[in-house]
Amino acid sequence: MLIAGWLSPMRAAAPLTLRSLSSASKATSRFRSTAARFTPTSGRSVITSRNMGIPNIDWTTESKLGNWRMTQMETDPMRRRFLIAIAFFLMPSFPSAQPSEDRGETVFVLSDIDMAPTVYETGELGPPDLDHRDTLSVVTSPAEKSRSIAMIEVSNSTYGPPGALDISLGGQFAFVAETLRQRPEGATRLDELQQGDTIRSLRLDGGRSAVVDSVRIGIQPQAIHLNPAGDLIVAITSDADRELSFVPVREGRFGPVSSFGLDLEPSTGFIPLKATWVQWHPSGRYIAVNLVDRGQVAFYEVLRAQNGAISGIRPWGNRVQTNKFPFVGRFSPDGRHYITSDVQWGIDTVGFYGVQEGVLTTVRLADVGATGDAARHTVPHIALGGWGAETIAFSPDGRFLVTSNLRGTGKPDGSRDRTEHASLSLYQLDAETGRLIPHGEWPLAGVLPQGLAFDRMGQKLFVGVNRYRNDETPLGGAVEIWGITTEGRPALAPTSDRIRLPAGVHTIVAR
Repeated sequence: MLIAGWLSPMRAAAPLTLRSLSSASKATSRFRSTAARFTPTSGRSVITSRNMGIPNIDWTTESKLGNWRMTQMETDPMRRRFLIAIAFFLMPSFPSAQPSEDRGETVFVLSDIDMAPTVYETGELGPPDLDHRDTLSVVTSPAEKSRSIAMIEVSNSTYGPPGALDISLGGQFAFVAETLRQRPEGATRLDELQQGDTIRSLRLDGGRSAVVDSVRIGIQPQAIHLNPAGDLIVAITSDADRELSFVPVREGRFGPVSSFGLDLEPSTGFIPLKATWVQWHPSGRYIAVNLVDRGQVAFYEVLRAQNGAISGIRPWGNRVQTNKFPFVGRFSPDGRHYITSDVQWGIDTVGFYGVQEGVLTTVRLADVGATGDAARHTVPHIALGGWGAETIAFSPDGRFLVTSNLRGTGKPDGSRDRTEHASLSLYQLDAETGRLIPHGEWPLAGVLPQGLAFDRMGQKLFVGVNRYRNDETPLGGAVEIWGITTEGRPALAPTSDRIRLPAGVHTIVAR
């Protein structure tokens, strides 16, 4: 669902050195308003700001065919914010990006800058941001101080769950769904944004064009997910009678779209939207579809011909009744369970989002390959969830589940439900019984946190933050890095490390 909005004015420039391998003449006039000097030398441009009292900074920006890369060498978070801001002044556009060829651990992050945090309460988008566009950020070695950040302009929207992004298995391509298009000139309200219907494929190796292919899949795609084999994207859309779409993909290029209806009985009337979420089972044979209008999850087997083409879908076992509005869900890595976050929204609650608790429903799945009566899914356990838990993530070993909880951070000033802090919650999954054991809830200073991902070792957690209150830095969004301790009682541990990114962070994928 989440939302993004305007960025505050930039503070005074910090001392820095910026180097570019190509001319930055277009950025010169924009940069002159800062206390800096622009000096082109032999095809390279060096920008310096002197005598401001902060030593030991080496911030380098490389450009090739319009592809920008920033390498962070400064460890102080506040100084780092200023450095990123100056780098943005030097980048009039982001046609493509060039991450390191040897990326190692990489985090991919979407930012939507069009919507203010209170848009769902007021309908107002907020002032347009003239310095930034919707962005995919590629953060290489995110847990290291020498991390690098590459940025690509691509239209995306927080109007939906945090499922608008996925990454090819080798990390060479990003797939981005456009739920709503970027705001047209003069638009000030949410209802003035046009519906999206497209997935775009972006090359991440520094080619001449970042967008290598696009395909129309249906109105307002809510979530996409690449199958474990890496050759088929599934998408759930708002199209009536053909909500489910499959898109073959090879080397970043899309094949013909196959769309199917879910053959659902009429909606209960609580919300016109039927489904918000779709996920591949780890086996690659099945998908889960969250049916928010009726509080259910449906499982389907995906049928493929010998040439890989989609020949059809068929129900896999029974539908499962969850609690109210199962917005998102995740399979456990071993494929034995599916957990939904039931956020309790609806027209029968105050302001639609009025319930201040959620529920996590555990579904125990039938065995892979089971058919007929043997394909029976059951609910062994439910747990009290956080308020507005729009994002959930499993640790790589399946032992832990984390939720990021919006709470009342998106409420306008004066609302009795407004809260200063969001939160994170930690649960431990009993793989045999499906029981979720709560280990606590931790305050999070950010507004509207959306997007979660563990690192490969399951020791660090990347937490998306739309923005911070009373924050005047040009890059309003962030990915916070948290730790997880497992000795004694498991717990989440905040760190001071934040990766500052454009405002409106809402979807995170780690590779």
